[in-house]
Amino acid sequence: MGKKISMTYLKAARIQTMVCGLLFSAFSFVYLYVFQSYVLEALHYSLAHGKTLYAPAASACIITLVLLLIAYGVNAVLKLAGELRALAYFPSCLILGMLTDVGRGVYMAEYHTQWGWLFPLLLMFFVLIAWGLSRVFHAVEERIPDVFSILNWNIFIVLVLCGMTIGIGNSNRAFHHELEAEFYLRKQDYQRVLNVGERSLQATQTLTALRNYALSQTQEMGERLFQYPQYYGSDGLFFPNDSLAELRFTNDSVSSLIGVNMYVGGDQKQFLRNICYSGEGTYWAAGYYLSALLLDKDLDGFVTALSDLYDEGQYNLPRYYREAVLLYRDKHVDYQQWAVNDSVMMQRFAGYQQRKIELKEQKRDKTWLRKEYGDTYWWYFDYQE
Repeated sequence: MGKKISMTYLKAARIQTMVCGLLFSAFSFVYLYVFQSYVLEALHYSLAHGKTLYAPAASACIITLVLLLIAYGVNAVLKLAGELRALAYFPSCLILGMLTDVGRGVYMAEYHTQWGWLFPLLLMFFVLIAWGLSRVFHAVEERIPDVFSILNWNIFIVLVLCGMTIGIGNSNRAFHHELEAEFYLRKQDYQRVLNVGERSLQATQTLTALRNYALSQTQEMGERLFQYPQYYGSDGLFFPNDSLAELRFTNDSVSSLIGVNMYVGGDQKQFLRNICYSGEGTYWAAGYYLSALLLDKDLDGFVTALSDLYDEGQYNLPRYYREAVLLYRDKHVDYQQWAVNDSVMMQRFAGYQQRKIELKEQKRDKTWLRKEYGDTYWWYFDYQE
């Protein structure tokens, strides 16, 4: 009878080891490669000072293998058995969460977290608790094991530990979008930058500045600027914190693009105006200045700058320049410059004006109009706060 119980128990232990190992491995790889890839890339960049390349798939495989070996080692030392066998994955899940608990200051030289003292403390408590529980269940081999009950308990423990990992790691989607956009911007893959969070109506100032920087590099700022949320006015063209220790792209990057070092804490729109009219700035400086005027809803300043910086008839105006001119001409019937001969746009503008009347008469929310015209400068000018 004892031999039969022992064989059944060994069989159950092998099943538990295999199932829990596969479950943890699948979770670890997907978590690292899919959900936390750019967080790990940022951590790697910070630790390696950008001197080595980060390989997402290979890194996820190697980290998962190491964590799996750690779990097997913990189980060999603590000799966890039965319903407690999956507790051996606690240190591995804790390390996984610790690796992905990365904050916005990851690039700072003095960057540190509380894990330096918290991790060994939690490990000490884990060892004490696991050792105590293993003593309580030391007689597990002396009873006929319910294989499925034990397996279900271990699967439950692994799932709880995976949930703990997710809870520890950084799950701020805005931060993830910023890191992803920075990653592709470093690779000069500007279209991938613009694809980051493109369907989301949420956007931090950093993500907005990264997008606008990519639009400028592709010379599409006038064509696509208002296809993305613009909540910060002209401030959205610049980064909120000009510190190379916190971001890989800062206002120094914008300065390099427009050709002149920006003032720290100054009026950036006035600065752009000065370098455009003095001829100090690059081609991109004019795009930034005109975009700043549009973002601040300064139509008078925009049409004046457009006439000063461009020769009428020499350029085909980008989409949002035409939309702004059309809006200005509607408000100033005597304005004669920069005629808009886009019949499709004029027809859409007429439809927009009709929808504005319906919006007011039917007392609907502005989001009703945004579904159809949210990518136009007209909607931004009238409704974006």
